[in-house]
Amino acid sequence: MDIRFTGQNLKITAGMRGHLEARLPKLEKYVPKIIEAHVFLKKVKYLFVAEITVLAKDVRAFGKGSSKENVFASMDDAYDRVVKQLKKHRGREKNHHQKKGKSTLRAVRAAEAMVESELALGSKRPRIVSTEDFAVKPMSPEEASLQLEVSGESFLVFLNPVTNSVNVLYQRKDGDHGLIEPQF
Repeated sequence: MDIRFTGQNLKITAGMRGHLEARLPKLEKYVPKIIEAHVFLKKVKYLFVAEITVLAKDVRAFGKGSSKENVFASMDDAYDRVVKQLKKHRGREKNHHQKKGKSTLRAVRAAEAMVESELALGSKRPRIVSTEDFAVKPMSPEEASLQLEVSGESFLVFLNPVTNSVNVLYQRKDGDHGLIEPQF
């Protein structure tokens, strides 16, 4: 892991580096393969501010801490915020929020009910039989209506050149023709 330190209005000491260089590699237990960490330390009047950004493969965590006493307290506060974010990300990855026992039982009961209903239907369920293959021809809905009357079929599939989509024209019970146009 690449750890970079930047300071504003204060000098980065070896103690400051060592304090976080020892703790930041421990974050890999929450998110594997951390690419880099950037630590930004600054002093604003009487306040020490620490910002830690951790970049991993699928996650970016940012923590900001401030303290009036010393810079180490602000670094610890920022580190704790980063740890909290990474734990939350790990929890989402594992998805502990599922209730496995009850949902599994419901799924088994639903599957059993589906199997029973299929067995009850038995041979009553219609079969899909392929009758013929035909090419979809480009024609207007008026031409398709004439073609449907001539063919004597109950429906006709055609390509509408105006909308450049496949349409279905069917014979309604009242003798008129119905047009089905897909809307995407």
